[in-house]
Amino acid sequence: MAGVWTGSLLTAFNVYAAAVTYVPQFLVRNDFRLVYGAALNAWQHGYGHLYDFAGQKAAVEGLGAYWSPFINPPPLAWLGTLFLPLPFDVAVVLWTALVFAAALLAWYLVAPGAGLTRAAHLALYVGLFPTAFGLMVGQPVALVAAAVAGAWWLAERDRPLAAGIVLSLVAIKPQLALLVPLCLLVAGRRRMFVAWLAATAVMVAVALVLLGGEGLQRYREALSLASQWEPTRRYAIAGPLGLGPQVYAVEAVVVLIAAFAAWRHRHGAVGMPIAVGMVASLLFTPYVGFQDFAMLVVAGWLVLRSGASPVQVGLMVVGYALLELALVVLAVPILVAEAALLVSLLATPVPNQRVPAVAAFARPGNLRAPANAGNPD
Repeated sequence: MAGVWTGSLLTAFNVYAAAVTYVPQFLVRNDFRLVYGAALNAWQHGYGHLYDFAGQKAAVEGLGAYWSPFINPPPLAWLGTLFLPLPFDVAVVLWTALVFAAALLAWYLVAPGAGLTRAAHLALYVGLFPTAFGLMVGQPVALVAAAVAGAWWLAERDRPLAAGIVLSLVAIKPQLALLVPLCLLVAGRRRMFVAWLAATAVMVAVALVLLGGEGLQRYREALSLASQWEPTRRYAIAGPLGLGPQVYAVEAVVVLIAAFAAWRHRHGAVGMPIAVGMVASLLFTPYVGFQDFAMLVVAGWLVLRSGASPVQVGLMVVGYALLELALVVLAVPILVAEAALLVSLLATPVPNQRVPAVAAFARPGNLRAPANAGNPD
């Protein structure tokens, strides 16, 4: 009940903030304007011009909105292309409905418990400032969260190929789950990894054909800008550490810890390697905004489902408070809490066998090992 009340109060405050700050400027402050503008520019001038900033600027300002560079991978622009037949003021409303639906889907699939417990998870998830802000401004974070949640749900039901294909949808903002496929491979989830790799390879091939040589060079320049642009690295390790070899050293340590943690859970449920991959991805990536930390809620749900220790529960409670105050505490405390959670996942006791999600809700006396218990797929 405390979680429901806390989440409800935070949600009420977020609704008020949205009503007085974002709703009056909905069309010009929603980040979908950048997706729609980039897609419109590419549709009009060819996808080789997708990362032509002059063309982006003209398209976005033609909508009556202000422009910022679109630096996301091509799949997000492809998704935006589906909305081009609609007027922008209609498209942005439908996009907002889509990201809200994706956030609800992620909760519905992954949040543990039942009744008030699940209601509390929903209230706390929506009430968390990074989640609420991402929904307010139309960020695609919820779409990535839904893709990861869907992949986990399918994998738990022994559908690894479908799970891998769904996981490939994180390509719309890959840095949020960049290390999840690696963790799945190390954990022995080979079929899921191969399905992800094949689907991702198809998207990469299509993107390369559409962009062409000149478009690919523009994309490289856009990524170079992103690596030096303060808003994209403010909450990443490159923020407090600065640019240089020290960042690469920390990233290498993060990858090693994540890989070892995933390997230790190779005989357990699929949720833990996915959670490890998400936490590690947000530590590893040089491009992250505070709204991206909503992914940590999904990771936390998976850890809870896998049997969180009291230390991990404490870390998640502290982390939640830090994320709620992200604009005040800034990056360092959040990064420290993320690192502590990742290390704790390395030390988590490993179960002797995999237990399917449906069995987790059965009475202990009814539990029995699945046919492939302890064997990688």
